[in-house]
Amino acid sequence: MDAVLRVVAVVAGLFALFLYFRSIVRVLLINRRERDFIERGTRFMAVTIVHTMARSSGDYARTQRAQAWVLPFFIFFSVMSWFLLVQIAFTCILWGLQLEAGWAPAFSSSGSALSTLGFKTPPSLWGEYLAIYEAAIGLAVVILLFTFVPSYQAAIQVRERKVGWLYARTGRCPTSSSLLESLQRSGQVEHHGAVWEEWENWFRGVLETHSISPILAYVPAVYRGTSWVGAAAAVLDATSLVVSCLEEKHTESARICRGTGVAALKLIAIEINPRIPENAWTNATVDPKLIARFDQLYDKLGEIGLPTLPDRDACRKTFVQLRAEYETSVRLLAESTLMPVEEPWILPHAHTEANHAPPTLA
Repeated sequence: MDAVLRVVAVVAGLFALFLYFRSIVRVLLINRRERDFIERGTRFMAVTIVHTMARSSGDYARTQRAQAWVLPFFIFFSVMSWFLLVQIAFTCILWGLQLEAGWAPAFSSSGSALSTLGFKTPPSLWGEYLAIYEAAIGLAVVILLFTFVPSYQAAIQVRERKVGWLYARTGRCPTSSSLLESLQRSGQVEHHGAVWEEWENWFRGVLETHSISPILAYVPAVYRGTSWVGAAAAVLDATSLVVSCLEEKHTESARICRGTGVAALKLIAIEINPRIPENAWTNATVDPKLIARFDQLYDKLGEIGLPTLPDRDACRKTFVQLRAEYETSVRLLAESTLMPVEEPWILPHAHTEANHAPPTLA
C-alpha cells in the first residue's frame, strides 16, 4: 500500500509540473489567448480585492487610485501560485522516491531548492539533481517576470496615449459631437479618414494585448478621471454617426475603424465575462434620449461641412442599428472594470473651462 501511495505521489508531482509549465507558456509565452485556470484564479482574486476597496470610495478619482493595484496584485498572486505549485510538485516527487523521510522534510527541501537558498538538500545524488532542476525553475520564473512585466506596462502606455489625445480635445466627457467639433477646429474634418485609421490601429492594439492578457482591461487610465472604455465608446459613436449619415465614398476608413472596434470590444467583454450569453448582443436596446437628440447631431455634420445623406429618418434608423451592435459591449466593460461611461455618450454636452482642462496624471 505504501508503494502504491508513493507511485501516486510521483505521478501527481509530475502532473503538477506539467500544469505549471502549461500555465507559464499560456500566460507569458504563447502569442494567442489560451484559457488557464491559474491565470483565471489569480485574476479573480486580484480583481475581487481591488473592486472591494474601490467600491467603498466616493468618486472615480479614488476608484482609479485603487484600481492601479490590480496589476501588482495579479502578478504577486501569480508568482505565489506558480511557486507553490512547483514546491508541492517536487514535495510529492521527493517523498514518492523516498529521497526524504517524510512530507515535512520533503516540503522543506523543495522550498530550499526552489528559492535557491540551499539550506536543505536531500542526502542523495538523485536528490541533488532534482534540487538543481527545481532551482532552475525558480530562477526562470523570476527572469520571465522581469522580462514580461515591462511589456504589460508598455501595452498600457500605448493604449493611454490615444486616450489622453482624445480627452485633451473633448474634455472630461468625450462624445461623438465633441470629437467632431475638435476635428473641425483643427482643420482635420475634411480629412477625417486619417484620424479613423489611427483609431483603427488603436483598436487592433487593444484587442491584441487585452484579449491575450485580460488583466490589462482592468488597469485604469494613466490620466486622472479618464477611461479607455469611455474613449472607445466615443470613437465608435463618432464612426457610427459618420457611416450612417455620410455618402459611402466618404466613410471607408470610418467603416473599417468601427468594425474593428466593435469586434475588439465584444471579444474583450466576452473574455472578462465568460458567462454572458451570445444573444446578449442581439437583444441590445438604445437609450430613447439618444434617438430624440439625433437631429442635433445630424445637423452638426452639415454645419461642419460634411456631405450628409438627404434622408434623415433613414440615417437615424441606420445609426440606431449600428450603435446597438456595441452598446452591450461598452456597458459590460464599464461595469466589469468600474470605469464609468457618461450616459448617453453621444449627446452634446456643455463645454466649460473645467471640461477642457488638459488631463493630468492620476
